[in-house]
Amino acid sequence: MRFLVVSGLLFATASCAWPPLAAEQTAPAPPPPPVAVAAVRVPPPPAMLLPAPPPPPTVMLAPAPSPPPVVVAAPAPASVDYVPIPLVWLQLINAPASVPGRLTLSNFSYDSARVQTMTADGPVCAIREGAVIVDFELPLNGTRIIPTPPGADVCWRRQVAAAIGQSTPPARPWTEWNRAFTAAGRSIDSRL
Repeated sequence: MRFLVVSGLLFATASCAWPPLAAEQTAPAPPPPPVAVAAVRVPPPPAMLLPAPPPPPTVMLAPAPSPPPVVVAAPAPASVDYVPIPLVWLQLINAPASVPGRLTLSNFSYDSARVQTMTADGPVCAIREGAVIVDFELPLNGTRIIPTPPGADVCWRRQVAAAIGQSTPPARPWTEWNRAFTAAGRSIDSRL
């Protein structure tokens, strides 16, 4: 690259030179007169002996110490249950719940409501022997949280009040049982 720049500058400089004058072009210049030269003997210069350059230094590199070996324990093989895709939901439904659930019951409709709740381990909400029934009053705009053990649902019902001016109680004093599916550890909000 530098060579191209220098040659370009020389070419540009040579093209800008003045042409020689016409008088100089026509008459050749006379040769220079001979010069008498005396022969003088000059002794050759003494040989200069330079000391030999020192050899390049040799650098001996010690091998780098190898790092100590790292011992890695092989992971235990993972146990994977193979379940076809269409049956995955069945496995999730039948899996035992380990998280307790809860039912949040709210009364936004009645002045006061008498409510019964019980935990249901079986498929049917029915009063059976050994069932624990909790009976409580829920005022208007009142809320009650019923915790459930893991794997259990909550069944609840409301007492039907007699209409105003009616002297006889209704034939069925309680509503049908309602079931909140909290067995999988879900939190459910429900209204009377």
